[in-house]
Amino acid sequence: MVNFFTKYRVHIVTWTIFILYETIIIGVVSGKFSRPGSYLIHYTLHIYLFYFHAHCVLPRILKTRFAVLTLPIGIVVEVVAYCLIYYIIADTAANFPKLFGIERVRLEQASLIKITWRGLYFIGFSTGYYFLINLLKERERTATLEKQQLHQIIAQQKMEKELTNAQNAYLRAQINPHFLFNTLNFIYNKTRKSAPVAADAILTLSAMMRYAVESSEEKGYIAIEEEIEQVHNLIHLHRLRQNHQIYFDIEVEERVRNIWMIPLVLITLTENIFKHGNLSLSNHPATLKLYTDQESLFIETKNLINAIHNTTGLSKGLENITKRLEHTYGDQASFSYFADGKNNFETKVQIKLAVLNGFVAPAALSDKIGK
Repeated sequence: MVNFFTKYRVHIVTWTIFILYETIIIGVVSGKFSRPGSYLIHYTLHIYLFYFHAHCVLPRILKTRFAVLTLPIGIVVEVVAYCLIYYIIADTAANFPKLFGIERVRLEQASLIKITWRGLYFIGFSTGYYFLINLLKERERTATLEKQQLHQIIAQQKMEKELTNAQNAYLRAQINPHFLFNTLNFIYNKTRKSAPVAADAILTLSAMMRYAVESSEEKGYIAIEEEIEQVHNLIHLHRLRQNHQIYFDIEVEERVRNIWMIPLVLITLTENIFKHGNLSLSNHPATLKLYTDQESLFIETKNLINAIHNTTGLSKGLENITKRLEHTYGDQASFSYFADGKNNFETKVQIKLAVLNGFVAPAALSDKIGK
């Protein structure tokens, strides 16, 4: 009930003011006031006619092809029906003079003209109300469309700005990467005899950086075999730093090696293990598994959680994987990660498979690779 009054408070207030105004004016002019029951019957019928005409008659008639012709006919039918209903209600109420104080309506010309005029009076108000609410709705819809258009313009400007920033970042990243690789090669040649371990690390790092640059610049999709090689390089670098006290096992099903997918997923998962995992126990090595079944490719990792938590960039790499998989494969890929009750952290990537051109490829890429 409270919601009803809140929703229709404008209507309630308007009708209250109108009824009070009209009854007082008529009562003062005529010198007499009717019983409350009489006002109740009359204004209930008038209010019903008002909303019936605005919400039932006009919407149906004005949507027809011949609205100009059917509208007068509809109003005539409506007025006739109103007069009949008014006569029936008034005749019934006349049987209770003490309650309603209504006299029987005589079917005379003056009475019919009075009742018809009263019906047309409220139909006229109802017509104005109908066009008013439609005007307000049209303005609201126009305002909504303008707001949506403004948001689209803002979004487009933001996208253009981001595109410009990305292009600038890309250009900055292209400042002769060959200079970097040539420099690393120079350092490697100078140190490979005097410091073979450092030279090995430089050579491995150079291969990984070259892979990262090439995969971001040219390769939308790569064979997993290529990234597995870089995972081995990353593990090798960490073992050089830790004097080979790193325990990391990789299990790769042979069929997986020829699968093509977006790059840097395995690298990111491996980096996350090194960043937040404990790989110093030989009886509890970190693991990376890649295998398939009849429908999907699976990539799973498991590692012991490091007692000293590294909170820098926590989960950023995993969130990046989630977004990239969703953007590329949609609902054909899933990625989950969690810590179990034994202080282990596990991740699992699943991508639907399809057979294409003699090798297995993720289903979402079939059309792209085939083109």
